[in-house]
Amino acid sequence: MTEAHREYTWTPPAGRAHAELHGIEQVHAQIAGALPLSPASSTIDYRPVDAGEGWAVLELEPREFHCNSFGTIQGGLIAAVIDAAFGSALMTVNPENRRFTTLDLSCRYIRAIAPDTGPIRVRAQVEHHGRTTATVRAEVHDAQGRLVASATSTLLMLGTTER
Repeated sequence: MTEAHREYTWTPPAGRAHAELHGIEQVHAQIAGALPLSPASSTIDYRPVDAGEGWAVLELEPREFHCNSFGTIQGGLIAAVIDAAFGSALMTVNPENRRFTTLDLSCRYIRAIAPDTGPIRVRAQVEHHGRTTATVRAEVHDAQGRLVASATSTLLMLGTTER
């Protein structure tokens, strides 16, 4: 049996280094390639592709290294991409650059995803953005437009960042 091999690079986390940009500006700069993506995005190999006020879209091309032992994409990996989409969507309505963290995440898997599925798109939408919490939802579609997963989450709004 031949073992596969993968090498990749990543940029260390920027932390709050880009706090001078409003949240939506940061997301747009990442889409344009002007700001580095997170180390998680480099590891999992997803990328933001579109965003507007209250929503964001991330894309993942399923690969063999995303698979579980059955040859389908590991559910937790999909949850990680969904969680990243939630964060990007929340950033678009977060002009104060408040930090936040996921309190809960509920995923529903509808169809198996495999390397031959083609790219999947995760569209996250902010439902509520309050002083202490935010709620978001997402749908995941395959290249044929079929719904393959959906999710909801509550996020805790934390402190602000100095500008």
